[in-house]
Amino acid sequence: MPQDLIYLDNNATTRIDEAVLQAMLPFLREQYGNPASGHLAGRVARQAVERAREAVAALIGGRGGRVVFTASATEANNLAITGIAGGGSRPGHLVTTMIEHKSVLEPARNLERAGRIALTELPPDEFGQVHSDALLAALRADTCLVSVIAASHVVHTLNPLAELAQVCAAQGVPLHCDATQWVGKLPLDVGRLGIDALSISAHKLYGPKGAAALYLSQAALRRGIVPQILGGGQEDGLRSGTLNVPAIVGFGAACELAARRQADDATRARQLAQQLWNGLTARLDAVTLNGHPQERLPGGLHVTFTGVDSRGLMAAIPELAFSEGSACETEREPEYVLKAIGKPEAAHHSIRCQIGRATTAAQVTTAVELLVAGVQRMQAFAV
Repeated sequence: MPQDLIYLDNNATTRIDEAVLQAMLPFLREQYGNPASGHLAGRVARQAVERAREAVAALIGGRGGRVVFTASATEANNLAITGIAGGGSRPGHLVTTMIEHKSVLEPARNLERAGRIALTELPPDEFGQVHSDALLAALRADTCLVSVIAASHVVHTLNPLAELAQVCAAQGVPLHCDATQWVGKLPLDVGRLGIDALSISAHKLYGPKGAAALYLSQAALRRGIVPQILGGGQEDGLRSGTLNVPAIVGFGAACELAARRQADDATRARQLAQQLWNGLTARLDAVTLNGHPQERLPGGLHVTFTGVDSRGLMAAIPELAFSEGSACETEREPEYVLKAIGKPEAAHHSIRCQIGRATTAAQVTTAVELLVAGVQRMQAFAV
């Protein structure tokens, strides 16, 4: 990566923390045993995996449940949706939202097409939130799972998890949350909230790619979950395959760091995001913030520049890393999340920025200059 690149795409991925890398190195070089092996090298690897499991559980308040390691949050979401909602002997009813990550929406829709579930997708409000009254109205006697994203991967809006979890608990319906963007930025306690399943990923919180997890409460485990990868029996039979020990060790180290740093990181990220927003609005007209103005991820901005093509803007500013939307959306179609919140016209005129742990105030100042100049050039060319 170029040394002078200003990286503001921390929703897509984060730079691995040096302390995380150092924790991983012994398991890439000397301690390379397979954790499923019974000899000493295998036992050392297994102990490292279990320490990481405890660290992940501690960060999310999930020590009473089970952390199942996966290779990605996409896999964790698929395991939750297909393994819980699609695992019944008779078709059940799944409630989710229109603004979920595609790794929730696609398996849910696939189950519906196969006749294995009935599916309800709740619309959000204009800020991207789903509220408890709408959820309650959607529940049925055969509802087997509710899946609601914790924080939007596009517009950064936080969902009211406590309210939604309370509705699910009162109706006896398990709740799954894709918390990939939330965990590491804000505190979250699955036990206190009553969340039954939670998906998280290491590379969103300064850990390595290739390690993620699905947390399952004891209640969810008792209900049963059908594994989606078979063959080896690892992870108590819930996810077969040799564990990626170095990445899992890094995941645990990243969670330990987040537990110590997330409060300070969040305060700093909010300040720098406000600096970025103030700089843009002071010098540009027709700039709109998408998502909730207060209930949002610290450091996150999703901004529309009216009349400016976002992909063209990205190409015009190679010194600055930002995105149009989710990194998983490879096709240039109107962003479905913006459609769902009533802003389809903003889809190709918006950018997503997320302040990271390494972002500096000086970089934000430079980013403002680059964005203002780029927007003004494109607006002048359009005229």
